[in-house]
Amino acid sequence: MQMQRDLDISMVLSTFFLRNIGLWITDYPTEERRMKIMILYTIWNSVFATIVITRDLYFTVLYKGDILYVITNILTVTMGLIKICIIMKHKEEFIKLIMYVQQNFWNVKYDFREKEILDNCKKTCTFFVCSVTIMGTCAILAYLTTPLIANVGKNKSERAFPFNMWLNLPLSVSPYYEMIFTLQTISMYYVSVSYFCFDNVFCILAIHLAGQFRILRYRFAKLCNMERRMKENDMESALTKHAHVFYEKLKSCIRHHQALITFCDRLENVYTMLIFGQVLVFSVLICLFAYQGLLAGAPPARRSIFVFLLVGSMALLFMFTYSCDSVIEHSEKIAIGAYSALWTIMPMNKSGKMLRNDLIMVIERSRRVCCLTANKFFPVSLETYTTILSTAVSYFTLLRNRVEDEIVN
Repeated sequence: MQMQRDLDISMVLSTFFLRNIGLWITDYPTEERRMKIMILYTIWNSVFATIVITRDLYFTVLYKGDILYVITNILTVTMGLIKICIIMKHKEEFIKLIMYVQQNFWNVKYDFREKEILDNCKKTCTFFVCSVTIMGTCAILAYLTTPLIANVGKNKSERAFPFNMWLNLPLSVSPYYEMIFTLQTISMYYVSVSYFCFDNVFCILAIHLAGQFRILRYRFAKLCNMERRMKENDMESALTKHAHVFYEKLKSCIRHHQALITFCDRLENVYTMLIFGQVLVFSVLICLFAYQGLLAGAPPARRSIFVFLLVGSMALLFMFTYSCDSVIEHSEKIAIGAYSALWTIMPMNKSGKMLRNDLIMVIERSRRVCCLTANKFFPVSLETYTTILSTAVSYFTLLRNRVEDEIVN
């Protein structure tokens, strides 16, 4: 038995980004004030980016520019703003969820097998969080390098920005160009962090919730195990003596099960609207990313932006659908763990009968699986992932056919 103190890279990254946007746990008044300033600054940058990209859409439509490119940008930026607004609405509960996981999932004594399960959860979270973060960082860098490459060989009066400003001012002249470029870079950073950071935290919470269900299943399975071998007569007398002890362990497991169900409900309450919004928008986003990255007649630097966004959005979609699917799968398997307990060898005394009856109740309850839903409409699972991808491919095919028909005509 040992305390879990290993470095969790996924949580280190998530903590770093949460601190940057001002949504982290604070113990000191000065730190709390700094967090409030940071969250206001994050919201301001998100609103600024939304205004800039919305004006870009207006002027692009007015001058008949690349409308699909601007729509792709506005959907991405708006999603980041919506996510931070949803999390801000549930800020206290969001922070309490993270604190609960730290206190009750990580800083707990486990045996070797339970620690193995927890380490496996950490590795899964690290893989997902690092993948999504790397793709998001690459997309930011691609957005920044695209105008720099386009500016090579041009006059200072023709220099481009990552996003068009559409102001009748000499913004392309120094030092205004550098100031606006820096401002757009900062806004893009905060929008990007808001876009993927909360999904990373959701992955960590959901994967560890599924891991706790696995640990609970293991505890149910070894509930009535005797620590050493005995003769048949000795075993029978020992079981009679220990029946009450086994029943107390069962009650502890049931309390753990109830706590996990409550935690799942709390996680659902915070993230259900966010999941619903992503399920609705992701099929359109993936379609537009694929079009801009594979078909649109754009420079290679701009196409690279949407290649990273396409890969990143598919990884992010798989991350949160896999997390939800894991919760469904392992919460249902609690029934297998309860049935695997050696209840058949228990004596038919009062404690033995109560243990059997309560195991039946556990099995019945676990058949009603814990799940995370899209605003209560439907549970999210890996089937949702395949459905969204199938819809995105259908949209992409329709868009490609429409563009080809316009070229022919």
